Amino acid sequence: MAALTATLARRHGPETLIVPELGLCQAEARIDLAMVNGHLTGWEVKTAADTLVRLPRQESVYSRVFDRMWLAADARHVGSALDLIPAWWGVCEIVSTDAGVRFRKVRDGRINRSVDLHAIVRLLWRDEVLEELDAIGLAQGHGRSPKTVLWDELAGAAPKYVSPTHLRRRVRERLRTRPGWRSASPRTSGGGSS
Repeated sequence: MAALTATLARRHGPETLIVPELGLCQAEARIDLAMVNGHLTGWEVKTAADTLVRLPRQESVYSRVFDRMWLAADARHVGSALDLIPAWWGVCEIVSTDAGVRFRKVRDGRINRSVDLHAIVRLLWRDEVLEELDAIGLAQGHGRSPKTVLWDELAGAAPKYVSPTHLRRRVRERLRTRPGWRSASPRTSGGGSS
C-alpha cells in the first residue's frame, strides 16, 4: 500500500489528503485509502494474498460514499473482480517489477451518480455536524442529541436549506482541514497535505 500511497501523492500533489484505513458508515467497511480533494475517491487493494470474498459487501458501502472508486488488484483477481463491481469503478492491475510495483490501468473510472448523502455526512465528527447545522440555522435544541440524530437531521435538511453538492463539498473541506487528523501524507499549515 505504501507504493500506491506514494504514487497517488506524486500524481495529485499537496492539495490532496490521503487517509489510510478510513472507516465508513459506522464501521460497516474500511477503505484501504481515501483521497480527499475536489472529489472523495476510494482505493481498495487486493493483493495476491487476498481473496475477493468481502468485495461485494465492500462495494455496497463504498458505492454509497465515494464520488470515484478504484480497485487495485493482483492479476489473478482482475477478471473476477470486474464481475463484482459496478462499471463506474476504475480498475488497475498491480504489476511487480525489478524496480518495485507499478499500476497498469485496466479500466477508467467514472463519477458515481448515486452517492448517499446520509452515508457522506457520517464522515463528520459530532462537533462538525453541529457546526454545519448551526450554519443553516438548525442547531438549536440539538446540543445533546446523539450523532445519529445529528447526521439524519443534516442529511435530511440539506435539500431544503443547502444543496447536496454544497454539503458534500463541506464534508470534503472538513476532512481536509481537521487539525492533527491522521493522514498518509504530511500536513501543511494551509490545511492541505504535501
